[in-house]
Amino acid sequence: MTPAPSMPPSTHLAQAFEAADPDHFAWQTEGAYIAERERELCRAAFLPLGSSVLDLGCGEGATLHHLGAPDGAVGVDLFPSKIEFARQRLPGCRFVVASVCELPFESQSFDHLVVRDLIHHLDEPERFIEECARMVIPGGRIDILEPCRNNPLIFLHAITNRAERGELRSTARFLEGLVKRRFRVVSTQRLQPLPIHRLVFHPKLGLPALARTPIGARSVEIVENLAQYLMPRSAWAYIHVRAVAPSSDTR
Repeated sequence: MTPAPSMPPSTHLAQAFEAADPDHFAWQTEGAYIAERERELCRAAFLPLGSSVLDLGCGEGATLHHLGAPDGAVGVDLFPSKIEFARQRLPGCRFVVASVCELPFESQSFDHLVVRDLIHHLDEPERFIEECARMVIPGGRIDILEPCRNNPLIFLHAITNRAERGELRSTARFLEGLVKRRFRVVSTQRLQPLPIHRLVFHPKLGLPALARTPIGARSVEIVENLAQYLMPRSAWAYIHVRAVAPSSDTR
């Protein structure tokens, strides 16, 4: 959720993301059905963790929460209210207000970079990748998790939310090409074919109480399981790209 560092965030991005959202954090981390799916998604993309983890665009800290809030992990976000909330909820981690394109750390400070739902918000994603390359040690890892524009739910989300319009450029080809500028891609996988739980159980758009009923949760689970066989992989909702930095002798 961090635009280019040389300018303030776009008005529509600030309006959408500037304020901490405790209710959304609680939904992601405690909500029936959704919390389990979020935990599965984060762990599929980011485990195993390195010894020095940097979460870029961390928001309120939900990703680090689902990864077990590893002591010493660092989270960065542009908006102070989100960082203050994350500090209160995850005291074992360190949180810093900064642009992800201009980080206040020494070069080669981390061995694992975690990036979720960030790149589609950036005006200059190439600049971000350059900064990631500066941050990670030789042989260190970057894991990127982004929505896929080919998914009908993601496409609908993008065209109905101005702050999410960047999702329309989010494809595996785009992300791999971006990462390959400075890293070696080792794998690309697709996750969650059709996560209708994010709509059906959404606290504002859906009926979250249904997730606490056996029939509600089971019905959504059946549809999502069927989607694994019916949805082409190219249209699954999330793209996970894992890459490593060149070793010191090839930099």
